[in-house]
Amino acid sequence: MPRYLIEPDPGLVLRDTTSTMGVRIVHEGLELLNELGLEAFTFKKLAEHIGCTEVTVYHYFANKQRLLQYYFQVYWLWLGTHCRQEGKSLKDPLERLHGDIHVLCGLWPKDALAGRLDPADLRELVINEGSKSFMHKNVDSDNELKLFKPYKDLCAHIASELKACSPKMKSSRSFATTLVEMSHSLEFAMHHLPALTELSTRKDPRKLAAFLMEMSDRYIGSDRATLG
Repeated sequence: MPRYLIEPDPGLVLRDTTSTMGVRIVHEGLELLNELGLEAFTFKKLAEHIGCTEVTVYHYFANKQRLLQYYFQVYWLWLGTHCRQEGKSLKDPLERLHGDIHVLCGLWPKDALAGRLDPADLRELVINEGSKSFMHKNVDSDNELKLFKPYKDLCAHIASELKACSPKMKSSRSFATTLVEMSHSLEFAMHHLPALTELSTRKDPRKLAAFLMEMSDRYIGSDRATLG
């Protein structure tokens, strides 16, 4: 069972979330966010769901945007840690990259935990609400606070594996970001916008991983041919 120490930016929280109430807020908040979506979700509804006061929830998080970003940091931190740990024993960079793609597509042990949370629940939230963590007017100030660092670190890790496969690759960061984004956006399309992808026929994350691996292999191969 892969379990890692996950520590989101302390600036996202106002009080220790390892307390009994903090754990309940984080767990129940994730469940309710997945059930309602960000727009319909409120701290008042979360408080009613838990059986506490709305003020209590505000003691832990300043607003629902910070709660959403907290979950996203946990997810990206866990995903990046899992990718690096799984690849430690693999010498072939292409094999490591393929392993990373499997992880990006949610192909991990069912008993995996991201801190105290289920990474599958976090992945569901990221897929459905992903862009809302940064597509807002405060994105630049949030970026200065390094709230997106775990996501950037994961993309940097994927880029480094691409460079290991093709050392002279010029667009490794762009392609790494593309892989991370497509592993989530295509799954959204598979389930909700089926006309956008042939993967909707079977809705199989293994098919999604196979598609991204083939695309990566082709990109690495063409990049080597161009630079060689």
